[in-house]
Amino acid sequence: MTTTKSRAADKPQEDALFRNLCGQIVFFALGLLCSKATVFGEYAPFGVALAAAAPGTLIWGGTAGALLGYLLPGVARVPVHYLAALLAGGALRWALNDLVKPSQKALLSGGAAGLSVLCTGLCVAVVNGASGGSTALFVAESLLSGAWGYFFARTLEVLWDKPSTAGLLPQDLCCCAFSAGAILLALSGVAVEGVSLGRILAVLFILYAARFGGAAGGAVSGIGAGAAFALSTTGLNYLSGAYALGGLMAGLFSPLGKLAGACAFVMANVIASLQVGSTPTVVAGIYEVAIATVVYMILPSRIGARFLRFFARKDDAPRTDGLRRSIVSRLDFTAQTMEKISDTVEQVGDKLDEADQLESAREHTMPILPGKNLARGLLIQQFSTVGTVLEEMASDLEIYERCDYQTARAVREVLRDFNLTPVDVNCMVDRFGRMKVEALATRSGAGVVNKAQLAQEISRTCSRRFNSPVIVRVGANWRMVFSERVRYRVLAGCARHSCDNQKLCGDSYQYFSDGQGHEIAVLSDGMGTGGRAAVDGTMAADVFSDLMKAGIGFDSALKIVNSALVVKSVDESLATLDVLSLDLYTGSVEFYKAGAPMSFVRRDGDVIPIDAPGVPVGILEEAKFHKINEEIDAGDLIILLSDGALSSGANWIADKISGWDDRMPQELAESIVAEAVARRVDGHDDDITVLVFKLIDNH
Repeated sequence: MTTTKSRAADKPQEDALFRNLCGQIVFFALGLLCSKATVFGEYAPFGVALAAAAPGTLIWGGTAGALLGYLLPGVARVPVHYLAALLAGGALRWALNDLVKPSQKALLSGGAAGLSVLCTGLCVAVVNGASGGSTALFVAESLLSGAWGYFFARTLEVLWDKPSTAGLLPQDLCCCAFSAGAILLALSGVAVEGVSLGRILAVLFILYAARFGGAAGGAVSGIGAGAAFALSTTGLNYLSGAYALGGLMAGLFSPLGKLAGACAFVMANVIASLQVGSTPTVVAGIYEVAIATVVYMILPSRIGARFLRFFARKDDAPRTDGLRRSIVSRLDFTAQTMEKISDTVEQVGDKLDEADQLESAREHTMPILPGKNLARGLLIQQFSTVGTVLEEMASDLEIYERCDYQTARAVREVLRDFNLTPVDVNCMVDRFGRMKVEALATRSGAGVVNKAQLAQEISRTCSRRFNSPVIVRVGANWRMVFSERVRYRVLAGCARHSCDNQKLCGDSYQYFSDGQGHEIAVLSDGMGTGGRAAVDGTMAADVFSDLMKAGIGFDSALKIVNSALVVKSVDESLATLDVLSLDLYTGSVEFYKAGAPMSFVRRDGDVIPIDAPGVPVGILEEAKFHKINEEIDAGDLIILLSDGALSSGANWIADKISGWDDRMPQELAESIVAEAVARRVDGHDDDITVLVFKLIDNH
C-alpha cells in the first residue's frame, strides 16, 4: 500500500519533468533553426531573439540550440559576435526577469535581444575598424533582433497562455505572422534548383491564413512572411509585395471556396512578380507558388482547421450573449403584446355582442350571425398562437448559452467541400454543453450528398459526434440540422390495414428526428373511412409534422392545424392527433393526445396503458393536447394505434405486447394489425394503423 501511494505521489513530478524535457527539446530545435536564418546576406539575429524570448527555464534549451547553430558552418558573419550576444542577452533576461511585470516580459525579451546584439556588434565594428555602412548594418541588425525578440515573446504568450478558443488581437496576429516568417526563412536554404522548401511552406501558411482569416489574415501573414524573406537577400525584395498582395486577394476570395482563394493568390503573385522581370529567382518563385498551391488543394480541409483559433474574434462571445438576451427580451415582450391584443379583441367582441343582442331585443331583429362569431374566434386564436410561438422561440434561444463562431467557420469549409454553398451556419451550445449545428445552404454542383459522410466530416471538424442531419427544403435552399450523437436510438416498425382494402386509408403517420435529439411520431385518424378521411388525416399529420420540423412547439402547431381544418371547407373536418416525443438523450417520453385512442408502453416487461380523454382537432375553435410523461430505457417498447385496432378491446393487445420476445418491432406491428382484423366479428371494417418503437443503446 505504501509503495502504491509513493508511486502515485511521484507521478505528477514525473509528468512535470517529462513536459519540461519535451519543452527543452522543442526550444533547442527552434534555437538551432532560427540561428540559421539570415538577413542582409550574412547577418543572423534571430537565434539571439528566440533565446531571449524563451519562457522560464526553457531559455536553456533555446540558448543551447542557438549556440550550436552559430558554431556550425554557415554564412553568418562573425559567429563570435552572436555567441557573446547570446550569453549577454540570456544573462540580462535572467537577471531582470523577476523584476518586471508579466505584461512587460515581451518588452524585456525584445530589449535584451536588441541591446546584446547592439553592444556586441559595435564592439566588433570598433575592433575591425568597420566603415560607417557596416556599422549601420550592425545597428539595423540589433533593431531586427529586438523586434523579433518581442514578436517571439508575444507569439509564445499566445500559444502557451491563451485558451484554444480565444481569438487574437490584431497586434498579436501580426506578431505570430512575423515569427512564422523568421522560422520559415531558416528553411529557405533547403532548395533544389533554386526552389526553396521554406518559401513553399510560407505560401502554404499564407493560403491557410487567408482561407480561415479572410482578407485580414491573408494580408497580415503575407506581409509577415514577405518581410522576412525580402530582408534575407536583395534578389527577394519583390516577395514582400507579392506575398502581401497574394494573401490579400486570397482572403477576399476565400468565401467562394478553396479553389477561388488559391487561384486569386496565384494570379496576384504572378502579376506582382512579373513586374521585376523573368529572372531565375522570379521563375523559381513561380514554381514555389505552383507547388504550394497544388499541395494546398490536395490536403484535406481539416488540416488547416487549427488556424481558426487565431482568427476567432475575442469579442464575439460577449456581443452574442448581449444580442441573444436582447432578442429574447424583445420576443417575450412581443409575445405578451400579442396575447394582450388577443384578450383585447375578445373583450371588445364580447361587449359588441352584448350591445348587438340588446339592440336586437329592442328592435326585434335577428341576433348576430354564428359565422361572425366563428371568424372572430379564429382571429383571436391566431393572435394567441402567434404569441405562443414567439414565447417558444424565446425559450429556445434562452436554452443556448453561446454561439461558437470559430466552429461555424470550419463547418462552412466542410460544406463547400461537399459542393454546398453555405448561406448561413450557426453552431450553438446549450447549457448542458451539447452543440447543435444549423446550416442553410444551396447546391453548387451535381451529384448526391452523402448524409452519413457529411455528418462524419462535421463531427471530426467540431470534435464531437453528430447524428445524420435532418434536412428540409426551404425554397431554393436546404436547411440542415445536426445534433450531437444521442445515448439511445430507435428501431421502428409500422403496419396498417385500409378499410375494405381500399386504396386510400384514413390513417396517416410520420416519424422523424427533430434535429435536437428527439424522435417524433405523429399518427392522425381522419373522420370516417375512404378518400374524405384520408384527406383530413393526411392534412393533419403532414401540416403538424412540417410545423414541428420548422421548430414550432407542440401546442402552437396543434392550434394552427386546428384552424386549418376549421376553415378548410364548409363541411365538418376533423381528425385525431396522437403525438410521441422521445428524448434520445435521457429516455424521457411525452405523449400528446387530441382525441387519440389508447397507447401502450412496455417497461421492464410491464405493460402500461397510456390513455387520455380529449377532442379531435377541427371541431372547436380552440384545441388542446392532453399530455402524459413516462420514462423508458433500452429494450422498452412504445406502441401507438389508431382506434380500428381497439375495436375488439385492449386487453388482448396488452397481453400480446407483454409476451412479445425480442423480435423486430415490424413483426409486432404486423402481428397486431393481422389479429385486429381477424378479431373483428361485427361485420364492419375500419382503418387500422400500428406503430411500434423499440429503444436501444446507441453504441
